[in-house]
Amino acid sequence: MLFLWVCAFVEQYACFVVKCSIMNSTYVLTISCADQSSIIAAVTGCLAQNGCNILNLAQHTATDINMFFCRIKFEATDSFDLEAFKKSFTKLEEQYKLTWNVFDMSKKKRVAILVSKTSHCLYELLLKYADGELDCEIPVIISNHPDLAHVATSFHIPFFQVDTKKGKAEYEADLNEILAQYNIELVVLARYMQVMSADFCEKWNHRCINIHHGFLPAFQGAKPYHQAWNKGVKIIGATGHFATQDLDQGPIIYQDVIRVNDTRSIDEFIRMGKDVERRVLYEAVRRYLAHSIFVYQSRTFVIE
Repeated sequence: MLFLWVCAFVEQYACFVVKCSIMNSTYVLTISCADQSSIIAAVTGCLAQNGCNILNLAQHTATDINMFFCRIKFEATDSFDLEAFKKSFTKLEEQYKLTWNVFDMSKKKRVAILVSKTSHCLYELLLKYADGELDCEIPVIISNHPDLAHVATSFHIPFFQVDTKKGKAEYEADLNEILAQYNIELVVLARYMQVMSADFCEKWNHRCINIHHGFLPAFQGAKPYHQAWNKGVKIIGATGHFATQDLDQGPIIYQDVIRVNDTRSIDEFIRMGKDVERRVLYEAVRRYLAHSIFVYQSRTFVIE
């Protein structure tokens, strides 16, 4: 009898946990404005009045430009009404001149990965995705070569090849058609070796992340590892940034480096650099999906 009672209790508890997890949704609120007193008190008070439980609050004041940035992750109970919250928060928007957004974290971003022939960044993203470490959906992979189709197949993701020989305008029209077909919200250039047009970059402004296999702003363009080796650098790195019409000049999201010594060859630079590239691209995408990136003028502020 005791065993049956314990089993029944465990089952009821499990149902309770499931119901609570369904009932309590998680949201992220992002705020930016000119720095001024009492903002945090006003914002947290508004959240409390609307039945929200703050899980994490990260804020930063960039004193050089007098700008305030804040990211709040909060849990909403069954008494929470999103539209009512937006309406009440609009009063704060008017009072403090806020720029703000609220994101329902149950709605996953739809991400397209663009690749050419190099596979290491693609594999990194797909493995993280398969392990649940990228909070998104990846419904399509697109390439200008057929070489990595087998990777997409192994992860059961549709693969499309675009024909760059048609001309940039024509092939980018095909590309945008595929992106629209799959309702894509974020484009990731995982060593996609094509320079995107100004029109494409404008259409996907701050929604297209590129990995540059070099530590920007140095060593732009082609063969950055060759450039770095020829300069005798002591560190090599990679840069995750938003793609813009100015090649390798977009706002930087994440960077990392690794130390090298003068006995290393160019091939060793490339091999070691791949590990940095994998890590940097994943971290850049992860931060985007977490709504941790604030873009102000020509630069980013990453608040976690």
